[in-house]
Amino acid sequence: EAARAWLGDAVELPKELKTALKHHDAFGKPTWTAEPRVELPFDGSAAGPFDLVVEAVDEHGAFLIVVDARSDEAFGDTLGDTLAAAAEALLDDPGSDDLQRVASLLATVFGPRRDDDPPLKDIRHQLLTATAACVVEAGRRGRPRVLLLIHEFVTDRTVERKLLPNAIDLGRFVKRLSHGVFKGVNPGDIVGPIHLPGAPRASTPDESPVDFYLGKISRNLRSRR
Repeated sequence: EAARAWLGDAVELPKELKTALKHHDAFGKPTWTAEPRVELPFDGSAAGPFDLVVEAVDEHGAFLIVVDARSDEAFGDTLGDTLAAAAEALLDDPGSDDLQRVASLLATVFGPRRDDDPPLKDIRHQLLTATAACVVEAGRRGRPRVLLLIHEFVTDRTVERKLLPNAIDLGRFVKRLSHGVFKGVNPGDIVGPIHLPGAPRASTPDESPVDFYLGKISRNLRSRR
């Protein structure tokens, strides 16, 4: 379904994304090319594969869109579980670098916690990894804007009760990321810009900070009865 939405027409973006871009003043009507199933390098490993990486240009300049297409699956383990597993790995093997990799992700994405910020233990690790990989890749390509786009597909097989926890997890993440400037991301929303603290990795080659945006769009494919 993601392939149909994005690659069925080689010219037009999915209609739900065109609407979201139109309602954010940082974006215009882009020309674009897309590459499917792309892994983005980070700290000697890779994040993804992401469903699409889109190179786009609008009247504001060049930018990236990194697409995570999903239905009702969760955004991976919490950071609490990830850190516990990394600590266990270090006890099993003193040479394990799992903890260092998590620390590197945290340093790239999050600043110090403020009073009303959600605790790290509840943040989903997959969102942290995706954000770090997007911003570092945008900097590497010299793109001053990057949009991490959650493209949700609701089908007859989607389990409705799983959608709300995913929305809560996404809201918790963006609230921590923006220190409460943004409280959530509803379908059709793009929030940002957010500047991550991880310079120089979160910067373009000319040392300009990358503007990070997080968006969510949804396509309902349930059969009509």
